[in-house]
Amino acid sequence: MSSRYAVDPRTLKLSEKVLEAWRIPAAIDLFCRAGAKSGAALAAEARRGGWGLTALTAEAGSDGPGALKAARLLASEDGAGVWPLPAALRDNGAMAEIGLMARDGEKLFCVPEGFEDWRRLRALFCYASGLGCRLAVRPCLGELCAFGQINDGDAADRLGMKGVPAVAEAIAVAAVLTLAGEWGVPLHVRGVSCRASLEAIRAARDGGQDVTCDVPFKNLLYTEDEYDAASLEGALKVWPVLRGADDRAALWRALDEGLIAAVVSNHCARSADQLSLPFEEIPFGSEKLNGVLPELLDGWEAQGRPCGIERLLAALGEGPAKVLGRPAAGRTLLVRAASGWRAFYEDE
Repeated sequence: MSSRYAVDPRTLKLSEKVLEAWRIPAAIDLFCRAGAKSGAALAAEARRGGWGLTALTAEAGSDGPGALKAARLLASEDGAGVWPLPAALRDNGAMAEIGLMARDGEKLFCVPEGFEDWRRLRALFCYASGLGCRLAVRPCLGELCAFGQINDGDAADRLGMKGVPAVAEAIAVAAVLTLAGEWGVPLHVRGVSCRASLEAIRAARDGGQDVTCDVPFKNLLYTEDEYDAASLEGALKVWPVLRGADDRAALWRALDEGLIAAVVSNHCARSADQLSLPFEEIPFGSEKLNGVLPELLDGWEAQGRPCGIERLLAALGEGPAKVLGRPAAGRTLLVRAASGWRAFYEDE
């Protein structure tokens, strides 16, 4: 999977020494959401910004095969790099035509974020059984998170803020695992942030379930200790929220053992007006896309390489491709120079 390769000298200062270089399948950013950006802006940023990626937007073209094909045609016109993913449910909660789309070769369908109608979710898993596709769910019990701003822990106590408990995620993860197991449906758990969720996923995998999951890169790099009353800003208002050091360590261990299949940017842009609001009123999101890979790898270095590089790199290209059910075109070149990591996309 790895070896040393020559790199384009125009991208590095002449005084910098190349210490390490890896070429991997094109990095894929699963479930990247445009938010306040246009699809064209998202695609352009993905290509130039250091992921070396194909960015994938969720819940696009959910009404049927024709709408999905039209959305993908529009995305390709906006700029290569955005691949719309079909939603499993329509806006009104009714099931999309996942049977027809599965027969057309679709392998991954997204359950809309925040959908918590468990009766309809069970019906969806029943319907999806036997189709050979994977359902992607971002589980959380909304009732336990109402008005929450940051992790329900030391930082929330220190700052006097309403917390978001990890148990809200863990309980919901256990529930969707149960539904997937009941009907034998392959499952992808999005945005895992805590040890309890990982333990439930590990137990399901050990029991024979086909389960994959991903982790947002900021949850690998930062903890709730980053929150400070004097410097609260939108960059820290992410979902899932930043957890404690023990949860972050558990995420790295799960990545190292291959339990976590993908690292994602968790991108969802907010407008300048939204980011100018008081912290409690800023919507959850993340503008970070440009340079995510170098920041991730530099953070991994700063923490003493808490997982093997083969596992980390697999979670950027091979793992997401497995979840998606298709590879991305091109390759990604990762270079560690004296000043830090760089990432380059290479067309094939």
